[in-house]
Amino acid sequence: MKKSILILTVIVLTAINATAQKNSEEKALKAALLSYIKAGDNNDTAALKKVLHPDFRVSLYDSSKDAVSILDRKTYVSFINKKKFGGYVRTPEFHSILFIGKNMSSINVTLTSPGKPTLKNFYSMVNLNGKWVVLQDFVTLIK
Repeated sequence: MKKSILILTVIVLTAINATAQKNSEEKALKAALLSYIKAGDNNDTAALKKVLHPDFRVSLYDSSKDAVSILDRKTYVSFINKKKFGGYVRTPEFHSILFIGKNMSSINVTLTSPGKPTLKNFYSMVNLNGKWVVLQDFVTLIK
């Protein structure tokens, strides 16, 4: 009986620890993504560069043209800097977060702002040296 209680206690404590670690990683992941979103909203390229992977890219699907446009990191940062993109506050609604191992994640978010198009984003994030950064932002406009 004592052995069964001990085994059950170890299992429960292990489950609690795993849940706490996942919640901690999810908070860090969301914080990094929110920093990315806020940097774009504020046209803050210095803050933006801190959360971008060196090989970052934006993939924008335009349903009116049925085409995808790809922007590399340098081009995207210049568009934010020149205020071609960004410059208004967006409200994120998180739909799903999928961890792929310990260092990769896929996040589905809808971004809304009054008077602006609604964006459906699928982010690919990677954990580099203990820090989450955005690898890809796949965007589509919702009409």
